[in-house]
Amino acid sequence: MVETFDIAENAPFPNNSLPVLYYPGVVKELVHSEDRGQNVQAFLEKNGYSNGWVGGIFKYHHFHSNTHEVLACISGEAKVQLGGPDAEVYPFKTGDVVLLPAGVAHKLIESTDDFQIVGAYPEGKEPDMQTGDEEDYEAMKIRISRLGIPQYDPVEKIQGGVIEYWDKFIIH
Repeated sequence: MVETFDIAENAPFPNNSLPVLYYPGVVKELVHSEDRGQNVQAFLEKNGYSNGWVGGIFKYHHFHSNTHEVLACISGEAKVQLGGPDAEVYPFKTGDVVLLPAGVAHKLIESTDDFQIVGAYPEGKEPDMQTGDEEDYEAMKIRISRLGIPQYDPVEKIQGGVIEYWDKFIIH
């Protein structure tokens, strides 16, 4: 049900040793109505991810150093580059969910006209916006590494990829 992508550091984009978690088609049943944005936001909120919004992905490399970010595609499809310039491009289509660890650069490469996503953050955190021009890159990498993991998985709450793939990176 969940796939992982390892995204290597690509300075000035720190990325993260935690893998990106990709859940293909998991919210497909929630996006077949006019209330699809609200439906998906409610689903994510139930699983501990709030401060949600509906929109798109910026067409420039950016990341968040203070929080992880979940993105759910509610219509259309796109190609998204993860990890900064010269990094791999991944498909993202209606019903897919991706959990980006803090520090992972993402950029919209191309999309259909109807491409739309819901974004949200663990515990409703307010994300910062980083574009790879941070003056103290090493300090930012340390800040990201100290962030920890979310309490819940955005799709399966008390099970799922966060517990299966991210928990092993945390020293208990």
